[in-house]
Amino acid sequence: MAVANFVTCWLIGNVEENVPALATLSSADVLHFKSKSGAKIGNRVRGKMKPFMGVVEKRARREGVWIEKICDWTPASVTRMWNAISAEFNADFCQSKRPLELGWSTAYGRMSDANAFNNPRNKKEIAKRLLAEQNNLV
Repeated sequence: MAVANFVTCWLIGNVEENVPALATLSSADVLHFKSKSGAKIGNRVRGKMKPFMGVVEKRARREGVWIEKICDWTPASVTRMWNAISAEFNADFCQSKRPLELGWSTAYGRMSDANAFNNPRNKKEIAKRLLAEQNNLV
């Protein structure tokens, strides 16, 4: 699912396909999701969706286009919010030949690599990598 479509599905869902807003789903609602091999992955996927949307929310708040209540989001407000943050978001995490088609999980991986989630473990790994690169240059 493309990043913009994911953001829309997270905030308002898809009425035509009878999909509720993904933000309203609890852990129990996604427990049955399975991978192609049959392993249950629902909570792991939901666990990636929340921090991804946390970064989107942080940028939307900075632009002043975030709406607090999930029930107050409309297709127009989602479009307005995405238009306000998409240029910077795409430049930071969606660099590709076709950024509009980039999947949210690929963008999640790039966000993780860029430490957009402020994960202390990532900071340590980045510091180790930089130190190793400096040692190789000497």
